[in-house]
Amino acid sequence: MTVPGSDEQDVLRDWLSDNLSPKAVATIVAFLQPVRTNDHDVDEQVRWFSEQLIEALGGYEAQSRLAEEVGL
Repeated sequence: MTVPGSDEQDVLRDWLSDNLSPKAVATIVAFLQPVRTNDHDVDEQVRWFSEQLIEALGGYEAQSRLAEEVGL
């Protein structure tokens, strides 16, 4: 798996903040966290993406609070 550098991560965070509300991002994370496939590499990529989303929200506590606010 190719892990994007910090410039690419900044672009991802900018795109997220421009296009999705924090509550939408928290909801996406809530659905991605339990995902398991038959492909370890895919699982690792989904985990990485979830972590990027959580970091963009300000951490696990922020993600949890936002998910709770939308009823998850």
